[in-house]
Amino acid sequence: MSATIERLIASTPQGPMLAGLLWRAPSAGRSRARALQEAKSLTADATHYAVAEVNGQLRYGMYQARASEESVALPKLAQSAAACFALRVGAQAPNAALVLTVPAAGQRKEDKYFVVCLEDGVPAVDVLSNEVEARNALGAEDRPIWSDNPVAYPNSAAADFEWLATAAGKSTRLQSIPLNPWPLVGIGVALAVVAGGWGWMQHARRAEEARQALEAARAADPVPRYLAALQSRRPAMAADRQAMVAAVDALFLLRTWVPGWQLATADCVAASQTCADEWVRKGGTWDDLRRHWPQARLELVQAPGGAAPLLDRARLTHPVAIPRVDLVAAAAPLLTLPQAFAAAGPQWQVWRTADLPLEFKKPTLWPRLSEVPASFQHPSAVLAGDVELRNVPGPFILEALRTAPKFISWEAVHLDVNEGSDARLALKFSASGVFYVASR
Repeated sequence: MSATIERLIASTPQGPMLAGLLWRAPSAGRSRARALQEAKSLTADATHYAVAEVNGQLRYGMYQARASEESVALPKLAQSAAACFALRVGAQAPNAALVLTVPAAGQRKEDKYFVVCLEDGVPAVDVLSNEVEARNALGAEDRPIWSDNPVAYPNSAAADFEWLATAAGKSTRLQSIPLNPWPLVGIGVALAVVAGGWGWMQHARRAEEARQALEAARAADPVPRYLAALQSRRPAMAADRQAMVAAVDALFLLRTWVPGWQLATADCVAASQTCADEWVRKGGTWDDLRRHWPQARLELVQAPGGAAPLLDRARLTHPVAIPRVDLVAAAAPLLTLPQAFAAAGPQWQVWRTADLPLEFKKPTLWPRLSEVPASFQHPSAVLAGDVELRNVPGPFILEALRTAPKFISWEAVHLDVNEGSDARLALKFSASGVFYVASR
């Protein structure tokens, strides 16, 4: 069997699409030529590269042939699928993700999944893997998703390779990495110095070595990259507390039934800017729901693994405005984890007595960058972790959302309605979000 490049995942009129590039962010202040050579130095065997640039953010995708691909030439018109996705949605959805199915073909004995995750509009994750690894690659961060699998990703926007190919062109095409001119310049200088005298050559060599060592040290320093990412992500780090409370308050105005339908659940999600309520049919039709809420978008509910929508379920989606805010700018400087818990502990103890326990997961460095180790330490570094509040009786959810410490960002609220109970006593809420603390 002849060798092939398994990562060529689709054919388009502009050229075949390639997955699995290693994306590198250049250091600040470098020219394009030096930034490319810096990216290559971090991917030693790379032969080709692609560029993704959105809203001033720049990254280089490096193609490095695997052992099974070393004897196979990369097609001249190969396109970076991740760069196409960044060009397609990066400006309006800088934290988006893409999940597309790649059918088995050639050396691919089973279906694969192509996953791209954007950070600040440009690719940070670009993998072709099995389903489990694909979900792991998406991570726990709440992202708007484009996919061809609405069953696995029910809130995703529709996408396929034909849609992706509309962004393909010269700017997303892979190019050969040009020869680094600096070593040749160094050799020429060294020969000139030799001609002028051994002493001068020694001096020039030491100066060149010092310069290269300084550049290597700067390239290896994660501090500028992290601080730049933190500065760009901070304005959208949290959901506006007042807007989220207002959206949840509006859920109390929902009727728990209309003729022919019973309210089952409702959700407000800051990331999607929507509140959605799900209804169970009690003899009615979808037209009954449309008559009561003509402004809402009615969505059919798909059974997991089913071939057709469920006839006894329906979902109504309502847009809400929940702005993103900077917690550091809106409040006092973030406290460390022990300081934050010491300050808020008495309030949470009262909640626990009222059977309203908060669940916190271990915080990690935020934002996460592939070039910055998870153990990174800096006075300005921020840690973030997930927080959940479950089974809150209806009358207490607004109080819990309002009075929670300012370092918590409530990102989603879920409502369950117990059928056949008094409307107010039947409401049970859950809330999830992210808490932010200083690393030190």
